[in-house]
Amino acid sequence: MTSSTCSPTRPTLAELAAAPDYAGRLAAIAGRISAATDEAQALSVLADAAAAMGLDAAAFVSFVHDDDSHESFRFLLACDPVWCFEYERRAWYDADPWLQYALHHSEPARDHEISDLSEGQKAVVALAEQYGFRSSLIVPAPSSGQLTRMGVLCLGSSTPLFFDDAGYPVLKLVARGLAMELHAWWIERIKREVISTARLTDEDLALLTQERRGIGTKTMARLLHMSPHAINSRFQRMNARLGVPNRKAAAQLAAEYGLI
Repeated sequence: MTSSTCSPTRPTLAELAAAPDYAGRLAAIAGRISAATDEAQALSVLADAAAAMGLDAAAFVSFVHDDDSHESFRFLLACDPVWCFEYERRAWYDADPWLQYALHHSEPARDHEISDLSEGQKAVVALAEQYGFRSSLIVPAPSSGQLTRMGVLCLGSSTPLFFDDAGYPVLKLVARGLAMELHAWWIERIKREVISTARLTDEDLALLTQERRGIGTKTMARLLHMSPHAINSRFQRMNARLGVPNRKAAAQLAAEYGLI
């Protein structure tokens, strides 16, 4: 006599979302992000959220691009790290259709809703499919104020069309909240890094704020009780530490990284 065991059938998204505490549990998980003190803790929150959603993979990318000399990608990967290694090895940032979608849209989209892909873009998606993103949901986390910084949460399931049943509206709602919390956490972390690395003081930030508002040197000197010469000297030193060519670029960088 022989016996066999069958693996249990995985619940559908509709079944998961129908649980009375589904949205509440996910909101509570997302609420833990603000207390994360390092990437390991933030990643733990993302992994817990992915598990509660019934997913096989999740990744969050934070992106800042203010000019050709300053570009920042930050990753949190609750998935096979080989995927990110291959992605970076092939430098697929510009070819990534999910990143491109997030740069121009605020509404979440399932992978099949992002169409008309080039051959290069199809290759990026095909790679993701090998590592748990056979069915995917792309959740942009945009910023306001004409800034380039944005985040994108990529959620993946090895089950085809996982996101296409009646549970999708609930998941989409909680996923947007999770994406925005992750984006805010990354921006705050990057802000502290830039301030520390460039050795920026409160006076420096005040100068950058005035420059961002279009205030001229003389007016700035009067408002901040400094001489015009002191203003110009401070900007020259800040420009050098920030690695930018002029004060306008310094103010733009400060805005992009959430310093002002």
